[in-house]
Amino acid sequence: MMLDEAAIRASLAGLNGPTGALLLAADEVVSVVIEDRWAAVVLGKDQVSVEFLRLVHDHLWRSFPDATFEVRTGSDVFRGGSGFGQGRHVVAVLGGKGGVGKSTVAVSLALTLSAMGLSVGLLDADLNGPDIPHMLGVHPRSGHRGLNWKLLTSTVTPPSQRPRPQERYRLEVMSVGFVVPERLPLAVTGRALVSTMLRYLIFGIAWSADVLVIDAPPGTGEELQVMAHDLPLSGAIFVTTPQDLAQMDAERTLGLLTEHGVPVIGLVQNMAGLTCPHCAQEIDLFSQSTRLTDAGVRVLGRIPFDVRLSVTADQGEPLVLGDPRGPIAYEFAKIGLAVRRALE
Repeated sequence: MMLDEAAIRASLAGLNGPTGALLLAADEVVSVVIEDRWAAVVLGKDQVSVEFLRLVHDHLWRSFPDATFEVRTGSDVFRGGSGFGQGRHVVAVLGGKGGVGKSTVAVSLALTLSAMGLSVGLLDADLNGPDIPHMLGVHPRSGHRGLNWKLLTSTVTPPSQRPRPQERYRLEVMSVGFVVPERLPLAVTGRALVSTMLRYLIFGIAWSADVLVIDAPPGTGEELQVMAHDLPLSGAIFVTTPQDLAQMDAERTLGLLTEHGVPVIGLVQNMAGLTCPHCAQEIDLFSQSTRLTDAGVRVLGRIPFDVRLSVTADQGEPLVLGDPRGPIAYEFAKIGLAVRRALE
């Protein structure tokens, strides 16, 4: 079927809800933007549910099965599936507090999923400490800084006009650090600005990856609130050290995810042990807490303490690439397999 504005409007004019009532009046389809076999439909309805957007999107997809759609209303964007697109996923890597190695796990997980044959993107969404570019050795001199992300809620940008992410180690990479130069503070405060920035990094970039791994900020502050409520998360992965204090803080984040219906894939215990270089015995660096497992969160893997993780991160050469057959890479292979199965 011809993909043009008249055909799309005609299709939506016949869309009825579960009760048989008409879902959209003609004047509630504000605009239609088309590029090749892609179309964005902007609706003039406020405070609609994700299920409403899904209903409109899936109706269009069935009417034009060889086309790709996104449905927008206000600042909400829906592209099918869990929101990011049909068969595409956004996975948040988060922890209850800082210093638990969350960014290291996000980088290593993304590289592991890529090695398994998936098309993977890595988004650094830590607005106050964007470390991913440094850890991957990605330092673009131009092309991203100064992007007008504040226009996201008021404009529809066709795919060909969206900025592309950087590429490194077969990963697509995007970061707040590409927008704001290193050593400068990020002047993004307030829920509305945080939400607009994060939505831009998801929907305003020309991602081609099927799995987008997000390095989330620590805590349960504004950024996490926005992520849980506003972003199309298919699942979340906790990173903590084994001790009770770290898991107690992570419990607060677990409560936030549960409140917003975000599936928790599992838990990665980082710095879980140290092998003595003299006697080869494993040493527990922390006491072992069961808070998260008692709450039903399964352990995906236990990453041993290895000083090479921090050294290679500073060099922009992740350890899972430098030692692909070592114990760190082995644990991440287990974690990556569990994540892939959960997404499938």
